[in-house]
Amino acid sequence: MMIRFFCLSFLFIFTSTAFAAPSVKQLFKTVNDGVVELHVTSIANPKPGQVSYKSTTSESLGSGAIISKDGQILTAAHVVGRATKIEVIFADGSKTSGHVVWVDNLIDLAMIRARKMPDDVQVLKLAEAGDYTIGEQVIAIGAPYGVSHSLSVGYLSGIRDRETIPGTDITPRLIQTDASINQGNSGGPLFNLDGEIIGIVSHILSKSGGSNGLGFVVSVDTVRDIIASEPSAFVGFIPHLLSETQAKAINNQYGYGMLIQHVIPATLAHKLGFQGGYLNVVIGRTPVLLGGDIILEVDNIKIKDLTSAMKVKQRFADAKKGEKIAFVYLRNGVKKEVFWEVE
Repeated sequence: MMIRFFCLSFLFIFTSTAFAAPSVKQLFKTVNDGVVELHVTSIANPKPGQVSYKSTTSESLGSGAIISKDGQILTAAHVVGRATKIEVIFADGSKTSGHVVWVDNLIDLAMIRARKMPDDVQVLKLAEAGDYTIGEQVIAIGAPYGVSHSLSVGYLSGIRDRETIPGTDITPRLIQTDASINQGNSGGPLFNLDGEIIGIVSHILSKSGGSNGLGFVVSVDTVRDIIASEPSAFVGFIPHLLSETQAKAINNQYGYGMLIQHVIPATLAHKLGFQGGYLNVVIGRTPVLLGGDIILEVDNIKIKDLTSAMKVKQRFADAKKGEKIAFVYLRNGVKKEVFWEVE
């Protein structure tokens, strides 16, 4: 009787494994064409002790998920937030350029649009909000270390809610997974076994910097919340929100404002003539570039804290064609004003 039970148990395990393996294989074939590789040229981060009087660039790698036939691609904000050039590489090897549509650095989520799409493009489906559970099997597809369309399999191992973003009703949620995630996976999709996106890969907590750590993914709930909020178009400057202490330390008599770190070429910020910084300092552990313009207010909204910064962001999202929006800023201690006529 014992031998018979063991044989039946072994047969069950073998059969379950045999049926499970093809499901992941088939899933990969179904969704892989909707995953893209991103080669990004970005304005380089400042390095401690380095003074640069002009912007330098660096090359990076990421992944993305196609969510519409007109070229909308979800990815991570840290992959494209400083981008001056984006090359999109599809599963069939074809290439095109892309541009940033919007970036949400607080959540590490962004959307870009591909200039040209393959005729038979695969559009990926977002899962419904909350349609996942701890313990379910998940797969990630991306380009770790540049190895295109690599599959990793794991489990959903945790759900982590963060604090509600000031000035909004959005509470960012991260999904934790033990699926292998490395440099190049950022911005790529995490799928359930139905082939639906349950999140966009953000980062990994690891002592070594490799995949032997905890992977974190922006949940589909948060992705849907951000898309529904109609995020504003990408303005094109990389900001540092000043505290009152920091503002006064650089002789900003107003005690508030948003210090421009960099201006991305061919964006609205560049068109309006804003200037970024050039002198690198470290505040606490954060590298900050000094010398750039300090935006004090936008359309009469004074930028004093994160809540007011979010109001400005919403103002951009609500802007209508033909409106004029005023930017008040400091340059070399002199208060100036420039207007943006919404196009």
